[in-house]
Amino acid sequence: MKKILCVLFALLLTVSGAVLSGCTEKPGDDTTAAATDSITDTGNDPAETELKADLPDVKYTGKTIRILLMDRAQSDIYTEDHMTNDAMHDAVFSRNSAVADRFGIEFEYVIDTESGVPSRLSTAVKAGSDEYDICFTHMVNGSNNAINNEVLPIDELPYVDLSKPWWDKDVNQGFSIKGHLMMINGDISPYSFNLTACMYFNKKLFDKYDLEYPYQLVRDGKWTLDKLIELTKDFTADTDGDGKITADGGSDVFGMTAWFLGLPYDFYYGAGGMIVSKDQDDVPYYDLQVERDTAIYDKIYTAVITNQSNYEQSNWNVPHTLFSSGRALFYDASLGDGELLREMEDEYGILPIPKLNEEQKEYKSFVNGASAMICIPATVRAQNREFVSVILEALAGEAYKTVTPVLKETYLKRKYTRDADSMDMLDYVIRNRVFDMGYVFLYGNVGSYVRDLLVKGTKSISATVKSYSKIGPKYVERILKSFDKSLEQ
Repeated sequence: MKKILCVLFALLLTVSGAVLSGCTEKPGDDTTAAATDSITDTGNDPAETELKADLPDVKYTGKTIRILLMDRAQSDIYTEDHMTNDAMHDAVFSRNSAVADRFGIEFEYVIDTESGVPSRLSTAVKAGSDEYDICFTHMVNGSNNAINNEVLPIDELPYVDLSKPWWDKDVNQGFSIKGHLMMINGDISPYSFNLTACMYFNKKLFDKYDLEYPYQLVRDGKWTLDKLIELTKDFTADTDGDGKITADGGSDVFGMTAWFLGLPYDFYYGAGGMIVSKDQDDVPYYDLQVERDTAIYDKIYTAVITNQSNYEQSNWNVPHTLFSSGRALFYDASLGDGELLREMEDEYGILPIPKLNEEQKEYKSFVNGASAMICIPATVRAQNREFVSVILEALAGEAYKTVTPVLKETYLKRKYTRDADSMDMLDYVIRNRVFDMGYVFLYGNVGSYVRDLLVKGTKSISATVKSYSKIGPKYVERILKSFDKSLEQ
């Protein structure tokens, strides 16, 4: 069913460590090691899983779909040629087999590093070499391919239907310029779901202090930063009596624990913040709004600094250790970080990132920059675009039906008991994911001001916003010029 041209790294089996600039340097993006037992009840609505891609009844007998694939995300589509009794592997294998059998195709892979994939793609396009059909690339590293005329606009793929639930709704915000959408994501990439922001809470501590689990707050639209602040206020304490509150050693407890390269982005975007917005013609512009961003930052500052959260800046493992040892009420992390909690004795629950306020319509989940994004090389010939779009849509639609339910079950089977409420929460986490061009292209300074101010303990954003209002638009203008120049070639 498939051929392998070049495999440079083994299948990702352990939690990843640091990632390249523009991405949170913390682990927790492994899906393949968890939940090797059988899946019996995914909790999905049958009507949803019966949704099908609207594709022609065709056979491409003998054709091969050639995939250029980032090593970190190879578990998205690369599998052994047989079932392995690993739930996630076998779900992806079943997805691939269903598509291969339906359309009579084979899969061929080239696997490279997160920096190697964009480089390979660029080299092939510049040489006019038709080597790849689909590319799973690094969100940040691969973004330059998107503005350098090296990938096809998705609207040139006739059977990719972005209105379907297996494609991310907000992806236009991060990867569309002047009506040209260059990269997409969704259920086709379970690896990217692992890098989606969420929160964990310690049920034992909630029970100890007679607190109601926040699940119903989420459903009622009342899970907000104010509620998080209320729950964590005065919770951090010097319980070992040494006169100071420390994360390393001892038994001090914290209202919340988080990694400094994660929480600022998770909370800012979760509260509706956005560095770059679009006008009516889909032209990006710098959009740091003083009133909105001041309200967001004030609440983040209160939750982190005023409430004495553990805002770890030196060792990414500390937040995990604090939470897994029962010393933190909340843990800001990603879905993949739950793999690190498999041995945690206390029961925990999963929540979306809190909203700014109850008026905010939806919970929003930031996607870390190490995520894979799917793009189509510009060298795909016009006569091949129907074929490529059919297979891409089929892979995504089949993943929605067969892979995502298993992935969700995997997240929950890290604990011994099934948590139907957390299963419900997962839909709030993965169905409204956020992509911001300001994060992807402007990671340093302008795109990371919340992170930088929290590290300094700065209470007001006014001076920073004033400064960035002058340089931010210039950065965005550079992106536009690069994109416009590429379209002229």
